[in-house]
Amino acid sequence: AALAFAMQGIRVGLISSGDSGIYGMAGLALELLLQLPQHERPMFCVHPGISALQLAASRAGAPLMNDFCAISLSDCLTSWAKIEKRIKAASMSDFVIAFYNPRSNNRNWQLKKAFDVILETRNSSTPVVFARQLGRKEEKVQVHCLGDFPVDQVDMLTLILVGNSTSFYQDGYV
Repeated sequence: AALAFAMQGIRVGLISSGDSGIYGMAGLALELLLQLPQHERPMFCVHPGISALQLAASRAGAPLMNDFCAISLSDCLTSWAKIEKRIKAASMSDFVIAFYNPRSNNRNWQLKKAFDVILETRNSSTPVVFARQLGRKEEKVQVHCLGDFPVDQVDMLTLILVGNSTSFYQDGYV
């Protein structure tokens, strides 16, 4: 609809939560735009925002001071086999891992499986940040251990940050 309005000459802003270019609407909007003949395309510009992983990290302390990666656990557009391969590689490479789209009503097993994969190379006491409803009135940020993380409390409004081998939790900070 936003693209259709823009093609009519109406000024349109398509707004995503977080950063529109990180698991947001920018990629889909651009993909649809590029399907149009070049001479019919309206102007397109992406304005970055603060990503959920940045906000979660700032609330928890400073867990992203070394290399990190972001992985979506949604297998709607990416096969679970490919996602699991990425989790294994990130864990073996000792990245701090940010999990987006960690759990929904229909996808309720992936996060537990991801933690099982990570536990093959990391200690069960590894700090894990639970960040839900970031930037909203209902915001909740907690730190748990990888081995006893409350997976059942996670939903699509949650971002998970899994520490690496040098991450630690002290005096309320990761």
